[in-house]
Amino acid sequence: MAIGIAGFSAVIAAFLQRGALDRLDRVRFVNLVVTAFATVVLAYVPLAVSRLIEDTAQIWAYSSAVMIAVWFLSVAFAVRYVTPVLRTDLANEGRYARPLLGIPSALNLGTQCLNVGGWFWEPGFVPYLLGLFVYLYAAGALFVYMIVFRPAPPDDASQAEVE
Repeated sequence: MAIGIAGFSAVIAAFLQRGALDRLDRVRFVNLVVTAFATVVLAYVPLAVSRLIEDTAQIWAYSSAVMIAVWFLSVAFAVRYVTPVLRTDLANEGRYARPLLGIPSALNLGTQCLNVGGWFWEPGFVPYLLGLFVYLYAAGALFVYMIVFRPAPPDDASQAEVE
């Protein structure tokens, strides 16, 4: 968690270097914080569930069910708040985000559904851990995404022409 806080501090410092966060920066930053926070919360879900349930398989099944609920909330958040801003502010960005974030996300949803149902294996720790890694991957990808697809700040010469 300390590394995460240090990383967010670096992100904030980099973005505030221009003086303020524009609309695209704010949406990206909130998306990154929500994803990282969801990862932290999901890491503690099995501990909380284990206080209510003693059967190990059920602990992982219920934890995966919570991860599925968080997945649906994340998708709803992205559709409602992230997609409209990206569509209007940076049209080319979605072309890369869909495969880089969508495919692992969909595979995670399928894995967690299988873990809840216990169809191919008894619900367990490994599928849930893989799901946490997908969330960590998404947070890391969002961070890299913010840097790679960041609009260049206006240089001093073009700024002088505008004034």
